Amino acid sequence: MNRRDAINEILLSLNELPLDTVDEVADVPTARIVDAQLEITKKRILSYGWEFNTITLGLYPNTQNHIVVPTSFLSINGSVDFPDVIMKDWKLFDKALNTFQFTGAVTCVVVEDIAFDDIPYTIANYIVQAASLQAYINIIGNTDDVSLRHKAMTEAKIEALRENAVNIDGNLVDLAGLRG
Repeated sequence: MNRRDAINEILLSLNELPLDTVDEVADVPTARIVDAQLEITKKRILSYGWEFNTITLGLYPNTQNHIVVPTSFLSINGSVDFPDVIMKDWKLFDKALNTFQFTGAVTCVVVEDIAFDDIPYTIANYIVQAASLQAYINIIGNTDDVSLRHKAMTEAKIEALRENAVNIDGNLVDLAGLRG
């Protein structure tokens, strides 16, 4: 699913006309609102850390011995070898040593932001359903229809979790945090 298709799906859920091929998102006020909501929802859902956007990598200090964190990272945590490393002021910080200074590479687990068009379909669909629900609440404000839209979002979330479980060889009970 590409971003424009996602925006059109949300517009249709709001009883708005979809964008024509010549329409620019910036030129259609409701499309601008929907696009902003889609981006907020995408980052929120991607920040859960899915199989496709969670990686372990080594980060290296710059000439001032700081490890600057790219803004495309939604979260970053130290690995088993570096458990006290966190992100602070868009740099890595060692809580144990109380310093931003590093002399070598630090291995971290990173959850990265991904362009909407590169997100697997089931997870993109979950993002669209969640953004659609929030846009409906924000723009229309009619809560009578929210339960049906919430059901669609929940079903999309279950499908996204199922796909993620297949990719990491897990199961839905573990991913949903239902086990003790």
